[in-house]
Amino acid sequence: MSKYSVRAECGHPGCREVANYEADTRKDQRRLYEKYGNKQWRCVRHSRPDEMLGMENLRIVWESVSQEKFYEGSSIGLYWGSSGFLSGPGFRAFTKDFPEGTTLRITAEIVLPPEN
Repeated sequence: MSKYSVRAECGHPGCREVANYEADTRKDQRRLYEKYGNKQWRCVRHSRPDEMLGMENLRIVWESVSQEKFYEGSSIGLYWGSSGFLSGPGFRAFTKDFPEGTTLRITAEIVLPPEN
């Protein structure tokens, strides 16, 4: 069976990143092109630039405060945003282990080597 491809180029000026998608049908190929083609797609670096660490942005802090969530009038527990459990490099945390209103603060920081 033939595959149909769509080549997406990042729409950020000067960026040369590309992504290649495959579709099983021409209809899906058109759908992918409408979504990602004609420089509408953004690469990882340019899709959420405020989250990108770089020489001008050496530190990023993300925070979420736990809140009780309800479904049909009944409590379903504490959540940080939409999750009762968050994890990342070097940490794991359940909201139920802390009182409501607890702030989870995650910091990513680049530490450059000393100049010689």
